[in-house]
Amino acid sequence: MPISGALVPGWRLVAVDLRGHGESDWAEPPRYRLEDFASDLDPVLDALAPEPVVLVGHSMGGRVAAWYAAMRPGRVRALAVLDSRMTRIGIGDAVRWRARVAGTRAGRGHPTRAAALAAFRFVPPEPDVPPAVVADLAHHAVRERAPGDWTFRFDRGVLAHDGDGALDLGGVLGRIRCPTLLMAGADSWVMDAEELVRVAAAIPGCTTRVFPGGHHFLVAHGDPAGRALREFVDALPPRAGER
Repeated sequence: MPISGALVPGWRLVAVDLRGHGESDWAEPPRYRLEDFASDLDPVLDALAPEPVVLVGHSMGGRVAAWYAAMRPGRVRALAVLDSRMTRIGIGDAVRWRARVAGTRAGRGHPTRAAALAAFRFVPPEPDVPPAVVADLAHHAVRERAPGDWTFRFDRGVLAHDGDGALDLGGVLGRIRCPTLLMAGADSWVMDAEELVRVAAAIPGCTTRVFPGGHHFLVAHGDPAGRALREFVDALPPRAGER
């Protein structure tokens, strides 16, 4: 991820593939509520980062991170939310989306790995992503489901079921007490200007930054986004016992 280079040296990074994402298993039966993601995050932090952490999440990951910071305040030192929508998705939109993806958790297959890589797209679209970044993300996104059947690792069931997808987090955000940074893309419709103001008003004392690009600004404009994130974490007050 382009922004991660800005955090090292100096910070230890733990990148988590949430259930249904990356190389993590798909939930059987599908269970993708915020509570389910949090229950997966707990043992990861217990094993790899038992001290309070700086939690960073993009899109749905930002929703998970915000919920976790609100419900597990002792585990989160600071929070960075990157272009995440916290308000409820319209019921009509949710019903139409569930109907579209019902029974199609794996998505369309491709006859070769090259064909699957060529089909990789950002949703929503994001111009200006460097070709090398696109190629690297595509490389990690595809898998061979069966001989001659290449598809993407993401479980579309994450988007198809109730729980995270339709939950309004507005009532939860006020419980966040750690330092919080909201980062948004100037052209994003996910965390647009109204949503950014709404979320910022709900989280006590948070700060906001807006960057060129859309929902995936962190890969299209990784350098400025990474620098801003580094400035945020470097400015955190020391933990007890640190100098």
